[in-house]
Amino acid sequence: MSVSLLSVHDLVVSFSTKRGIARAVNGIDFTLGKGEKLGLVGESGSGKSVTAKSIMRLLQSPPATIGGKIELNGENLLSKTENEMCKYRGNKISMIFQEPMVSLNPLFSIGNQLTEALRQHTELDKKSIEERVLKMLHVVGIPSPETRLRQYPFEMSGGMRQRIMIAMALLCRPQIIIADEPTTALDVTIQAQIMELLNDVNREFGTAIILITHDLGVIAEMVDNVAVMYAGSIVEKAKVGDVFESPLHPYTEGLLRSVPTMEDKGEVLETIEGQVPSLYDMPEGCAFYNRCHRSKKICRAQIPPVFDCDGRQVKCWIYSPNWDKEAADVE
Repeated sequence: MSVSLLSVHDLVVSFSTKRGIARAVNGIDFTLGKGEKLGLVGESGSGKSVTAKSIMRLLQSPPATIGGKIELNGENLLSKTENEMCKYRGNKISMIFQEPMVSLNPLFSIGNQLTEALRQHTELDKKSIEERVLKMLHVVGIPSPETRLRQYPFEMSGGMRQRIMIAMALLCRPQIIIADEPTTALDVTIQAQIMELLNDVNREFGTAIILITHDLGVIAEMVDNVAVMYAGSIVEKAKVGDVFESPLHPYTEGLLRSVPTMEDKGEVLETIEGQVPSLYDMPEGCAFYNRCHRSKKICRAQIPPVFDCDGRQVKCWIYSPNWDKEAADVE
């Protein structure tokens, strides 16, 4: 069993806006072990990226308000000052963002941006920094690395820029990498290469990875464990094989039914009817109540707790021992 490296407990994130308070994350819990690959999956707007940015402490407060605990090696990151967090970001924990063209500064060379983290977090001299940067560019498959150091982001392809972002995330040998939709806008071939590169990083350096995506195919191939998010909550957590073989939560079932397969050629894909509830007006009970084909009155009235089902965790009243006895059918 892997040793717990990151622990997120009762994380709540809300935003104060002109329309009111938007609740983006509603009391989620999960742990990440050393060397583990965890997938956060769900529809757009389910709270995946907000969770990642909360872990990195990248949300500006105000308008964001963050509660709960985020512990890295037993230290609560939410209690750290901004100066203290600068010692963690890029050093203990790094993040690969969705769009590398936006994440990389167009005004600075690739070499300048790659060496910044090493200058900030290490006492290496200039020669040693350059040697490590060149070695890391080789690791991520960048051809002619010496030449690339003098280039600017606009001179590289999308796949090349994403490799630069991965190299940047790895330079200080962090314990955790958060990859937020790392293959967005890349063609299928490059996507596969980036995913394989992350697998190589995990095997070679023992780096734990949190992979955020809405692509269930990527999740099936990449991670050890998966947490399914809906409307700011984790509704199911389990080993990835268990989730695909026998999903427990009705939302997870719906997600898997909506994934196209070769056998579905010419068929109309199944969808999950209804809409995700507004972040400004969350229901009193289960957020999935109005889209669930198995919902009961208790689902509308009360938020379900997390039930343990043979080591799997699911947030659904269906798995209450008293479900059949106490939950009346919806009228």
